[in-house]
Amino acid sequence: MGKVCWNFPLLGTGSLSGSNDVAITMFKGSGIMDGLAREVCQNSLDARDADIAADEPVKVKFKLFELERDRFSMFEEFRQALQGAYDYWNNSPVKTQKIIDFLDTVSKYLAMKKIPVLIMSDYNTIGLNGVKPAPGETSYWELLVNTEGISIKQNQNSAGSFGIGKNAPFAYSGLSTVFYNTLAKDGGRAFEGVTHLVTTQKEYKGDMRPTHPSGKYLYLEDEYTGRPILPEDQCSLAAVEEFNRTATGTDVAIFGFKTEEYENWEEAVTVAVLKNFILAIKDGKLEVKIESPSKRYTVSKQYLEELLYKRFKDNVPLKWTRQIYETVTKTEPQTATIAEKDDLSIYVRYDDGYSAALSRFRSTGMLINTTTESLPHYSVVIIVNDVGEMTLSKTLREAEPPQHTEWKAKNITDNRTLHNLAARYIRNITKAVQKVLDEFERADITDRMDAGIGNYLPDASDGASEEGTDGLRTDVKISEISSYEGRVFYNHQYESASSSEGSETQKSGIKTGKKKRKKRQKDKIPVVKPTDKGSKGVSAGAGKVKISSLSLSDHRTFYMAGNKYHMFINAPKGYDRVYIQFYAGRDDDKQDAVSIKNVKVDGMPLMEVHGEKIGPIPIKEGRNNLYIEFENNEIMAVIPVFTMEVTSDEK
Repeated sequence: MGKVCWNFPLLGTGSLSGSNDVAITMFKGSGIMDGLAREVCQNSLDARDADIAADEPVKVKFKLFELERDRFSMFEEFRQALQGAYDYWNNSPVKTQKIIDFLDTVSKYLAMKKIPVLIMSDYNTIGLNGVKPAPGETSYWELLVNTEGISIKQNQNSAGSFGIGKNAPFAYSGLSTVFYNTLAKDGGRAFEGVTHLVTTQKEYKGDMRPTHPSGKYLYLEDEYTGRPILPEDQCSLAAVEEFNRTATGTDVAIFGFKTEEYENWEEAVTVAVLKNFILAIKDGKLEVKIESPSKRYTVSKQYLEELLYKRFKDNVPLKWTRQIYETVTKTEPQTATIAEKDDLSIYVRYDDGYSAALSRFRSTGMLINTTTESLPHYSVVIIVNDVGEMTLSKTLREAEPPQHTEWKAKNITDNRTLHNLAARYIRNITKAVQKVLDEFERADITDRMDAGIGNYLPDASDGASEEGTDGLRTDVKISEISSYEGRVFYNHQYESASSSEGSETQKSGIKTGKKKRKKRQKDKIPVVKPTDKGSKGVSAGAGKVKISSLSLSDHRTFYMAGNKYHMFINAPKGYDRVYIQFYAGRDDDKQDAVSIKNVKVDGMPLMEVHGEKIGPIPIKEGRNNLYIEFENNEIMAVIPVFTMEVTSDEK
């Protein structure tokens, strides 16, 4: 006769386990709910029921409630397993303080008379089919509850549910325990609990034997066979109102939710959903409700702008979300073909209040990441579209880590062909975005913006790297450059050039030169007398005028694209009349002044130059950004030279 109980399988010849479960700890982050919100909502979107109306959203509900510990025998059985763990490790020569601290934390939550439970329920989804699978049938219930590291898609739009990401809820549980409940579209109902403790022990044939750290709360048919708890098993815990489903879908319940660590969890979940699913909400694909005894939020298409611009208008992380929302609602997309026709949509919007950002989204409307730079005020949003065979979408999903926070080929370690394909797609995405940016600049902002929105993209690459390397990088490789006064410019800073063969540095794609450092010449700067016509770089003043050098805390020049560069200057004080010239090295070790087409200084209109010297321009105290367009389209390692014009009585 079977029974409902906790079961920890005997360890046998298995390995002892402490408290460092990497699959769980990768999702931990004090005070942060992003990992949980992303995993839950992503899996719910992936499980959308194809038979519901197209305008019906997937619905997810986060609800905090409490269970009276002494009403349910499950908690007493859990206490016995926990005591077994204490007894085992207190007599073990390999006991560590970290293990005892972990057990103490679990004990603290188990001592509560009312156990906090955060349940996450989805609707308009298909649930977990395969509670009672036929021979040879895939059980998605088993994949979620009873497997580790196996990822099989429940439908063609899935990201590969029930892999490592399913461990995210455990990171938020003080009991390290999660219960699952489903009413599946195939009619199956099931309920089961999973805990990840440390090696514990139980009595077996008169002796105490060590067990596996992971236990299941299920229906144990015999010593070796268990199954999920079914309605006919009359389990009192499964009969709790929150688990009484009338519509298909899945519940994931975190027992011992860390209410102290996530004190304002309601706001944190709301912000996390807005940040990570802004497009899914805007498009009406997702609706999320957050509910506790004291607070309630609804994140939906109807309330989206109210949340973004009123309720959470001062929330700093949502700055990027508001920028994304405006980009996709106030501009028309352009499409590109990466693997199949129109499988990528690109939105670009300029605003003086924007910080430059590139945001990447799945077709479901889930954010992969946003990368930022202190460059022009542009917001770029790219969305991978599920068209045709969904080649691009499927490939990029394989290039995501378990947290689904980037697209990088390096995440594909077991298939070199797929790795190289992903790398090529990522590079081609960068090229497509670059093309749109260049066209956007010519069409819309020539009269007001700098030469320099191109290739400002964070982590961008021009595709010149070898096959199989990741795209989305800014490194530019140059085979040889010459030094300027013993220095070469690479990776945003000056560096001494005393190497012998031009070997490639680890910091950038530019190679160091061959020349040794030259002694710097200290030429006396002559006094310049302005003529009536005026000299280039000099203007008439009240008295004598001289050219003097500047004192700058830092300055860096970044290559962007084509003939466009971005210069950052940090000045300890302000200067009113500054001139800048640029020099580029030649093969004969000499330097040529570079002709400048135009320049854009923050807060000033575009300035046509068509000469070798910028100026006079003001440099303010602190951070300054300049965007320069040269006449020459070659990639150059440019050296800036700064001078300023002062009257003879200035110091």
